[in-house]
Amino acid sequence: MLANFRETLEKLKQAGHTIVTIDLPSLKYSLACYYIIMPAEASTNLARYDGVRYGAYEAGDNLFQDYAKTRGKNFGPEVKRRIMLGTYVLSAGYYDAYYGRAVAVRKLIQADFESAFAKVDLITTPTAPTTAFKVGEKTADPLQMYLEDVFTVPANLAGVPAISIPGGKDNKDLPFGIQFFAPHFREDLLFKIGREIMK
Repeated sequence: MLANFRETLEKLKQAGHTIVTIDLPSLKYSLACYYIIMPAEASTNLARYDGVRYGAYEAGDNLFQDYAKTRGKNFGPEVKRRIMLGTYVLSAGYYDAYYGRAVAVRKLIQADFESAFAKVDLITTPTAPTTAFKVGEKTADPLQMYLEDVFTVPANLAGVPAISIPGGKDNKDLPFGIQFFAPHFREDLLFKIGREIMK
């Protein structure tokens, strides 16, 4: 995969783009940071889907069973997992240890991107560390699924636009992706580079 990524960079260089190496020191914390902030947000947002004011309603024998049946039937395993993680990191005694620190790290990641965009127009990475995998292949191991997001979550944390473009295939004909990040409000650069690569 790395060879494929380098090959794409070489094509960009031959097309007249200047390729420079930049440093994003806080990026190594992005995956951990994301999987604290995102479940916390999911947990608070999905709390309203209790079947009373929002969402489908499933009747039980009492109020607790109403909630349990409603959420048990209408939320899938991954949604339940994220609600549990989010509720945990927002709970008393853990809020500052987890959520508070993750928010502080997100600010460092945002600052790294701002600093980088003062020097370059776009930032590129692979879209994922592996080629595409079969539907359902990694559902038994949620951690492996989460690790696939290592290159995509920084855009969400930094709040910058990004685009993923097909970037070749491996020897099993499975696709690789290449991803570009742009400064705020510069989606035009993403569309331009996307059209150029897709030619």
